[in-house]
Amino acid sequence: MTLTLVLDDTDLPARFGAAAGALAAAEGTAFHHLPARFDTARDADAAQYVYAAGGLGPSGLVWAERALGRPVQAASSPAGIVAAAAAGPVTVPLHPAFLADGEAVAALERAAADAGVAVRRVTVVETAEGLALADAPGAAPPLLWRDRFGGLHTSARAEPGGPALAIALIGAERDHRDVYPAAVASLADAAEHLGIALDVHFVPPPGLDGAPEAIAARLRGFAGVLLPGGSDMANVPGQIRAAAATLAHGVPTVGLCLGMQTMSTAVAWRAFGAAVASLAEADPAAPIKTFVAMAGTSGGDGPLPEHRTGDQPVAPVAGSRLAAVLPRAPVIRCNHRFHLAPALVPELERAGLRVAATGCGGGIVDAVEVPDHPFFMGMQGHPELGTRRGAPHPLLVAFLTAAARHVRNPAAA
Repeated sequence: MTLTLVLDDTDLPARFGAAAGALAAAEGTAFHHLPARFDTARDADAAQYVYAAGGLGPSGLVWAERALGRPVQAASSPAGIVAAAAAGPVTVPLHPAFLADGEAVAALERAAADAGVAVRRVTVVETAEGLALADAPGAAPPLLWRDRFGGLHTSARAEPGGPALAIALIGAERDHRDVYPAAVASLADAAEHLGIALDVHFVPPPGLDGAPEAIAARLRGFAGVLLPGGSDMANVPGQIRAAAATLAHGVPTVGLCLGMQTMSTAVAWRAFGAAVASLAEADPAAPIKTFVAMAGTSGGDGPLPEHRTGDQPVAPVAGSRLAAVLPRAPVIRCNHRFHLAPALVPELERAGLRVAATGCGGGIVDAVEVPDHPFFMGMQGHPELGTRRGAPHPLLVAFLTAAARHVRNPAAA
C-alpha cells in the first residue's frame, strides 16, 4: 500500500490540509493528519475546525472536509497512520510551519519502511488560479481553485451577473481569509445557491468604537451584517456595538456562535442600558454577565458539559422563525464553554428577544431571534461548518434572502 505525503510550505492556517484533502478525494484514499501547533498569539482562530465527534483541529481542515464530503477525524500518531496505510492508501498533509513534533515526519517514514509501506512525496505550488501539484503538467487544472473570497474548491466558482449584495463581516480580513475561512465560505455558498453576486466587506471590530450614531451610519449602507464566531475576546466590544446598531436600525443580521452571544448582549443593552452588560469571558467585571460558564451548572439533561463540542442535536422552538428555516431534527457543530445566563432570559424576552432553539434537554439556549426585526437571528453553534457548495446552511440562505429584500425595500426595515 502507499502513503502519500503532501508537502505544503505555507504559514497560512486556512490552508492546513486543503490540498491533501483534495488529492485524497481525487484518488479515493483515506485522509489522516499529524498533530499541529500554531502561533495563537498571531492567529487566535487557527485551530477552530470542530471535529464531528468532538474536539478542535486546524481551521483549514474545513476545505479537506468539503473535498472529501465527510468530516475529518482527529489527528493521528505516526504509528496510527502507518497502520492505516498498511490496510489501504492514505494521504497526509505535511506543513513544516505547523508540525507539533519536529521528529514526527521522520518517525512516520521509519514506521512506513518497517511496515513495508511505500512512501510517495508530492509538493503543493501556488498558482494564479489556485493550488496545484509541482509535478503536474503545465496545462493541468489546479487541484484546488481559488475564488475571490480566498476559498479553495475542487471546481471553479461561476460569478453571477447583476448588482452585488454588500455584506459587512465584522472581523479582520486576514483572520477570515488566512486563518478561519469557514464564515466567508458559508456566505459564498449561500450566494452561489441563490444566484446572487456577493461583495464581502471586512469591518474590524476594534475600529467600531465611536458614537452609536457613527457606527449605525457606517453599517446602514450594507444589505446585511454577519457577526462571526471566534476566540479573540478583543473582538467582543466592537461586535456588540455593531449588533446594537443593526438591532436599532433594522439591518438584517446573523450571528454565528460568538456572534449569537454578542447580538444577545445587544438586546441586553436595550434592556439594561448600553455597556452595562457583556460576556463573562470577555469582561469578568461587567455588572451584568449575559453569557456564563457552563461548568458546574445543570441543564435539562443534568450537569452541563464544561466544553460542548462536536455534532449536537438542536431543538427549534415551535412557532419561531428559525423553526421554519431549519430542517427537521437539525444537528450543528458546537464549540463553546459559555451559554446564555438563564436568569436573564425573562428580561431579554421583555426587551424583544425570543429563544428560537434549545439544546441539552432545554438547558442551553441554542438560538435566538428578534421577531419584530427584519432579520436578527443567531445560533450558538457553527452553521458555517455545516455548509458546502450545493448545500448551503439554511440559516445563511435565509439571511442573504432577507438582505436582498432589505436592499429592494429598505423602508420596510
